[in-house]
Amino acid sequence: MDLNRQYFEHQLSLMRASGSATRLARTRHLAAAGVTANKISKHQLGIGAAAANGWVSSSQNPVWFPDRSLEVVS
Repeated sequence: MDLNRQYFEHQLSLMRASGSATRLARTRHLAAAGVTANKISKHQLGIGAAAANGWVSSSQNPVWFPDRSLEVVS
């Protein structure tokens, strides 16, 4: 797995969410970021990477997204 590519895709999804004009678009981009985060964490855990535990704990937490301005409020 090309981790740099995955991190890049994750960042793009977050930037797209930030620039979304609608709640639905923002939700979809944040979901895409979450899928990518899960791929990264599974890969890291699979190879025993030390950083994997921090990535997993933050990505599986429902409030993992640090920028509250991008949160989807129902």
